[in-house]
Amino acid sequence: MELLDNRDAYEAAMARRDLASHPIRPGMENKPLFALYRLYEAIVLDRNIDMRNEIEWFWRERDWPVRDIPDPKDDDPARYAVLASIPPLIIQAYNRLIDLGLPREAPGLMTTEQFANMKQKPKIYEEAPNWVAKVPPLDAVLKIPHRKHGYTGPWETLDTFEDVRASQSFKERNILIWEPHIYFV
Repeated sequence: MELLDNRDAYEAAMARRDLASHPIRPGMENKPLFALYRLYEAIVLDRNIDMRNEIEWFWRERDWPVRDIPDPKDDDPARYAVLASIPPLIIQAYNRLIDLGLPREAPGLMTTEQFANMKQKPKIYEEAPNWVAKVPPLDAVLKIPHRKHGYTGPWETLDTFEDVRASQSFKERNILIWEPHIYFV
């Protein structure tokens, strides 16, 4: 996998990226698909804070329902499988907040009264894009390493899907990775 083989170069590029504006290249309008690829980078490179920030940022884009993330139709089977494993993670994080009474249109800060009013609204849950179910599992297990102690620890790769730390969302596509920390509230 190219990202893993060239980890240092990709991490350096991510560090230089202007996260306030979020475009991939100057002149390109930001879209859900670009956010999906940024999440892909953060997950594969085990950049937890970047991943959670991106998930939260996507949450604030109220006009971007998860089900509307377009099919990337990626030519690389491993990358496509990872990309297809990300919307279920986003849904898990978002529907948890929706269950708590926080719809996507909720302001970042609110009073107790505002929160009580939000909890009374009908719950509209996020759903997966149709293309996600059509992406097949990989033929061979793809093992994505994880830093054992955050950004500075040694790299560790899980040995088996039975490991309690293994992600079930990624397991469906034969990808062995630690369960990402997707919750931001």
